[in-house]
Amino acid sequence: MEADLRALDAEQLAVVNLRWVDGPPGIVATGDQIVDLDDQLAELMALRDEGEIGAIGLSNVTVDQLRHAAPAGIACVQNLYNLLERDEEPLLAECRSRGIAFVSYFPLGSGFPGRPKVAGDDVVRDIADRLGVTPSQVGLAWLLARDRHILLIPATRSLDHLEQNMAAREVELDAGMLAALDRRA
Repeated sequence: MEADLRALDAEQLAVVNLRWVDGPPGIVATGDQIVDLDDQLAELMALRDEGEIGAIGLSNVTVDQLRHAAPAGIACVQNLYNLLERDEEPLLAECRSRGIAFVSYFPLGSGFPGRPKVAGDDVVRDIADRLGVTPSQVGLAWLLARDRHILLIPATRSLDHLEQNMAAREVELDAGMLAALDRRA
């Protein structure tokens, strides 16, 4: 932690997400990599109490794991969620009920082979064409319209891409468009 703070020239990290690695996608913990959730939360709470981190977040967790961890004071949950992959609806609802931010990773689809990409969906492309925006902007606008607790972390490779992603907040999806997109899951 000290090395990270020095490298960032910071006195505190605003939020540190504990990525629970007991399930896909991505890394799955095995053997001695498996550490009890309570032990990990205790370490993060100690770092927060010492002022090295400001808040605790969770990543890749279930509703039950969030409920278990909630007494530690969870600021955000970061899980896979997008227009085409909505398995986390119950977790989003739990976050909403607790006033916890929900950070959607892969908000435009997955970087893993075989998983859907929002910008390639025909309905998304049709709506983007009608609005004169990119399919990615439609996917991001749908997430922003979905729930006020959702925060986005889309990949950005250039300044133009960043500007397009930021402009998604200005995209207005009407009720018909939202209904068509809602049927995509």
